[in-house]
Amino acid sequence: MDLYQYYIYENADQRTKDWFLAGSPFPMVVIIFCYLALIYYIVPRYMRNREAFQLKTFMGIYNLFQVFYCVFLIANLVKAGWRPYFFYQCVETDYSDNPNAVRMVETTWYLMMIKLFELLETVLFVLRKKQNQVTLLHVYHHISTLVIAYIYTKYIGGSMLTFSIVANCIVHIIMYSYYFMSAYNVSLFKFLVVKYKKYITKIQLIQFCLMMMNNLLGLNPRCNVSRPFLAMYIPNILILTYLFYDFYKKSYNKSKGKEEKLS
Repeated sequence: MDLYQYYIYENADQRTKDWFLAGSPFPMVVIIFCYLALIYYIVPRYMRNREAFQLKTFMGIYNLFQVFYCVFLIANLVKAGWRPYFFYQCVETDYSDNPNAVRMVETTWYLMMIKLFELLETVLFVLRKKQNQVTLLHVYHHISTLVIAYIYTKYIGGSMLTFSIVANCIVHIIMYSYYFMSAYNVSLFKFLVVKYKKYITKIQLIQFCLMMMNNLLGLNPRCNVSRPFLAMYIPNILILTYLFYDFYKKSYNKSKGKEEKLS
């Protein structure tokens, strides 16, 4: 119990240890367990003899909410002192109660909240009877990003590694704008969706490459950035890169095959 007390509370960021869901890991474990039970057992059983929900209006609002929330996260980080040089320069976490340092760690908590909210996306897939979209890539991506956001809020709370938050938010602004436009039969939207669909996964892959570079630069021995976090985060980026590339390759080959049949 002494080790548990040390690693979970004493070694954590003292500013966040009493924040909602940023303390004990057990609530997060329960949430993940409930998430898996919902998407693989409870909701599929509920939907077995029911018509698929359309949820078009809700999805439109949800996608717009995601766009504005990501803008809010980036704006908050910039107000807290985030600058583009965080990508390549050693910037260590300020664990003080300086207003900018507190704003920085608050933003990581806001990130954790949106990653928690994003679990709803998988439930919506099942309610719309799109169980084929509940893939290993999708589920692993949502769970891993939530866990990382929790660890980031609990232990890191800033540093050069906030580049990942900014990069992810920029990608999500593009991605959820695309999802919003693809749901509506508007000429301009249809044109943009067709034109830029193939670039969405490419942009995500570029994001992972930039995150990897940022994390590797954080391994600089003269830079006091959490090594245990990097030891966990770097392999996770590699796994996601592989899964997204595999998805892109299969999707590209499928599209290419269709084009060849039509020609």
